[in-house]
Amino acid sequence: MNLSCCLFSRSVNMAKEWDVLNALRHYRHDWLNHMQLINGYIAMGRTEKVETLIDDIVNQAKNESHLSNLNMNQLAEEILTFNWNGHSFSLNFEVISESKDWSNWEELLLSFFREFMKILDLSTKYGEEQQAVLMMNDIESITVEIDFQGSLRINKEWIENIKRIERRYGNHIDQIEWNESECYVKFVADIEDEHITMT
Repeated sequence: MNLSCCLFSRSVNMAKEWDVLNALRHYRHDWLNHMQLINGYIAMGRTEKVETLIDDIVNQAKNESHLSNLNMNQLAEEILTFNWNGHSFSLNFEVISESKDWSNWEELLLSFFREFMKILDLSTKYGEEQQAVLMMNDIESITVEIDFQGSLRINKEWIENIKRIERRYGNHIDQIEWNESECYVKFVADIEDEHITMT
């Protein structure tokens, strides 16, 4: 069976089941890494690095809190555990929210997130420094932006997958552009689109 066709099925589930103990184990590992970096910078007298790292940790905690407050538990879980699942790139995220409830759009956003992340996974190389930044905001509309920086294989499969996702999500995709070193997509959830099919 062709993988590029399979990835658009609703049965695709990128994240494995995370129980509480597994999640705590990974989260504890991340925190220990932060503490080791802080201790190392202190030992070298690099106080400016310590301050920068602490600022990053605080910002990450704020984003995690904002994400949890959107009332999209399944999508929040997949975003928070994404980097624990062995993808070919890392994911950072930022949430700018006026504390709106996004639960009405969770199914749509979860489907799009899984499919687009899968496309990137299929088209990037393991072992290279690659990163995607996910930006979520609801200041004017329910908007998700994904900005990937790395190395992409732009081939027939990539083109077909992008065309398929454009057809599937219709007017929700406000902008999409790419080249061999980056890809950007802007997805607007809270608009009417009679052509979308959640199958």
